[in-house]
Amino acid sequence: MSGLIEAASAIMSAAERRISIAASNVSNISTPGYKRRSAFLELSSSPSRTGDVSAAVASRPVFDQGKLIPTGNRFDIALSDRALFAVRTGDRLLYTRYGQFHRDASGTIVTPQGYALQQAGGGDLVLDSDTVTIGPDGTVLDGERPVARIAIVELDEGAPAMEPVGDSYFAAPQAAMRDVAAPSLHAGMIEASNVSMGDEMLASMSAIRDAERGARLAQTYDDLMGRVMTVLGQMR
Repeated sequence: MSGLIEAASAIMSAAERRISIAASNVSNISTPGYKRRSAFLELSSSPSRTGDVSAAVASRPVFDQGKLIPTGNRFDIALSDRALFAVRTGDRLLYTRYGQFHRDASGTIVTPQGYALQQAGGGDLVLDSDTVTIGPDGTVLDGERPVARIAIVELDEGAPAMEPVGDSYFAAPQAAMRDVAAPSLHAGMIEASNVSMGDEMLASMSAIRDAERGARLAQTYDDLMGRVMTVLGQMR
C-alpha cells in the first residue's frame, strides 16, 4: 500500500514543477528574446536497482519566433530562426537571444549584465564609435568600412540540449555550436518573449487539477490506513 502514497507524492511533485515552469514563463513575458520553457517527463533508470525507472518533470526551451519590436537603438538586435548570440562572462561563453546591447566605457558591446558580445572568429566586439551600423548579416560598418562581424551561432544537429543559465542564457560546449551560414539580423529592433499568457494559464490549470488528483489519492491512502488501524484495534 505504500506504493499508493508514493504515487500521490510523485503526482503532486510533478504538478508543482509544472506550475513552477509556467510561473517562470509568465515572469519573463516582457524579457526580450526569452524563450518559453516547455515541461516534459524525463525518464531515468536507477543504477542501484536494475529496471527501476523513475520520471521527473524537466523543461526545455521552445525556439518559436517572438514578435520583432522596433526600438530605434542601433545596438538593439533581433535574430531570426534558431540563431543565437555568443557572449562572454569571465572565461565562460554563453548563448542568448537577448538582443539588448550597449557600448560601455571601454568601447566593448555588452549586455545589461555586462556580458561581452563576441565577434566572428572569437574575441569581444570592441568599437571606437557609437555611430556604426549593423548589417543584416552581422557586419558592423563604420560609414562604408567594415570593422567587425558579430558571431551568430546555433546548436549543431545531434548535440545535447543546451543548459539554461538563468532566464535568458544557455551554456553548451563550444564544440557543440556552429556558425550560422546566412544569419538574419534586425538592427534597431528587439525580439519579444514568445510566452503566451493563455497557454501558461492552461498549463497551470492542468497542473493544479493533477495536484488535486494526487491530494485525493493521498486522502484515500489515509482513509484506508485509518480503517486498517481501526480493524486491528478491534481485534485486540
